[in-house]
Amino acid sequence: MLAPLVDVLAGAAATGSAVVGLYIGYQAYRGLRRNDEPAMQYLAAGMILLFGVTYLLAVVSQGLIAFRIVSISLQNVFRLLVRLLQLVGLSLIAYSLHLAAGHPTR
Repeated sequence: MLAPLVDVLAGAAATGSAVVGLYIGYQAYRGLRRNDEPAMQYLAAGMILLFGVTYLLAVVSQGLIAFRIVSISLQNVFRLLVRLLQLVGLSLIAYSLHLAAGHPTR
């Protein structure tokens, strides 16, 4: 009886996270447009991936599975994609911090 409510709340929280994450990525992109620094390019891309795309993929994949549009056997594939995107996003953010600290790339 409580499980459907928990599922709805979890879905709402994930959707909210995706929306807020995309907003954060958009703000980072605006900062990039103002400053035009290479570090900001990597920061914006990393934030969009980490805070927006990964949550969006998680929400969409859960919906596809919940409504039986795709098989539950693909759940682990979606999970892997989310984790890989998180890793790439974090790596881009770390690289942007490396650049911002004044460490040259060459």
